[in-house]
Amino acid sequence: MSTTVRSTIALGVRDALPVGLGYIPLGMGMGMTLTGAGLDWWWAPIFAVFMYAGSMQYLIVPMIVAREPLAAIALATVLIQFRHVFYGISFPLHLVNSKLAKLYSIHALTDEVYAVVASKPPDVLTGERVLWTQLFAHATWTTGCTLGALIGLSVPIDSRILSFVLTSLFIVLMTEAYLANRTRLDFALAGIIGVGMLVLPDSMYLPVALTTLTGALLIASRLNPTTTVATQRRRDDMP
Repeated sequence: MSTTVRSTIALGVRDALPVGLGYIPLGMGMGMTLTGAGLDWWWAPIFAVFMYAGSMQYLIVPMIVAREPLAAIALATVLIQFRHVFYGISFPLHLVNSKLAKLYSIHALTDEVYAVVASKPPDVLTGERVLWTQLFAHATWTTGCTLGALIGLSVPIDSRILSFVLTSLFIVLMTEAYLANRTRLDFALAGIIGVGMLVLPDSMYLPVALTTLTGALLIASRLNPTTTVATQRRRDDMP
């Protein structure tokens, strides 16, 4: 293994470390939920590898146990995971060269990984670094799910602890992203829109807020004469 490859792996592991520290306990909660619903422990790594969907993974367990129709499960997945459409607009997938690697990168795009990658300056990112970040985060989630399933219900866990872990993880990632670039307008826009949209019903809050934020960022980029490196690269890649 060359020095360059080892350095890239080390950067990916370092980038994903705060995500992994949160994914282990969250994944354990997922594994406990799965075995508590009556499924065998070995379903946990299968779910974690092929249904790497965070909150959707929690929701699908009771749906499977209740034998919900496949169409209902698919519709619920689309509605809950629809926010990933917005992530894909700015996620640096163009850096990943291999088609197979691109497919995996799309599959392994989570809220936390997006937050980590988006906080990095575009000129230091490579496709390999992005992939190793995703691979390590995915591995920690799979490990957590498997451990939780093996432990089962022998160790009681309060679901409120899991909620706190996820919230604190997002706060840490947001703080790191802000410290990496304190001049960005997107934090102010996100805060204003996030608070303003609290008047909406819970079911409408996330899609409407994300749509509004995306539109506001597009308008801001048009008004701002300074073009970011990532935007310029995407334009250069266009035919």
